[in-house]
Amino acid sequence: MRPTPASTPTALRSRPICSGTSVQVHDVHCRACRGRHAGADEWVPDTRIVIAYRGTFLYRAGRRASLADPNRALAFNAGEEYGIDHPAEHGDSCLSIRFAPGRLREIAGDGAGGAAQGDRLLRPAWPVDARSQWLAARLRASGSPADPLRAEELALALARRILRPEAAPGRRRTGPGRQRLIERTRLLLQEDPGRRWTLGDLATEVGASPVYLTQCFGQVEGIPLYRYQTHLRLARALEQLPRADDLAALALAHGFSGHSQFTAAFRRAYGLTPSAARAALRATMVRPVRGGR
Repeated sequence: MRPTPASTPTALRSRPICSGTSVQVHDVHCRACRGRHAGADEWVPDTRIVIAYRGTFLYRAGRRASLADPNRALAFNAGEEYGIDHPAEHGDSCLSIRFAPGRLREIAGDGAGGAAQGDRLLRPAWPVDARSQWLAARLRASGSPADPLRAEELALALARRILRPEAAPGRRRTGPGRQRLIERTRLLLQEDPGRRWTLGDLATEVGASPVYLTQCFGQVEGIPLYRYQTHLRLARALEQLPRADDLAALALAHGFSGHSQFTAAFRRAYGLTPSAARAALRATMVRPVRGGR
């Protein structure tokens, strides 16, 4: 996720998934907890997007701050100094997709209407939809030196889906005050996706009226609060699915009322049942490999 001079080998563990000529992908686990990695003292040599599939972190670059979670991919532009902070007690696990110089505009589109200009991404973050989460899960499971073609094709498909200009229908630009409100709301949902929030309780926690919060969130994120929370729950469950023997217990642990509700939501999002997805991921699962960057 963050191969930089400031990173320490004890805090980061990285597994290479894809080493293609267009993209390189690492599965990165960071064990840093609340208050770590504060300050703009890191950088990356090549532009990449980072997709957090477990945990969260706050990315700061200049006056811009973005919260990473399974529903959002963040841009790390080459040479740009940034700081990382973990607002929760645990670290994070992410897919880091690095673009080879000169390849980004082919993948993301260049110039007017595109996501990139040269080798720089033009936006700080992109939504990650259910199809993208499923592609990321397949990439984590099947990334292997023995099958480089499959891994690179999956990585390119994932990057194209996230970075295409039409990936965020209905989202609007917003001022810093509303953006801070949305980030606080997203952080609360991310810290405990299984919690059965009421709109009133959530609004009280972030210091807004229920009406304003639901209107603002829908305008900025492009989807309502309840759907955003459902996507977080499904993303958490998807990450644990290959290791889960009891699907009913998995459903309850992530805030679903039971196996049937979980199965229906999972099928709507990913196009197959949890049991079928588990079988597909287990069939291509590789053992984690320890490694630095």
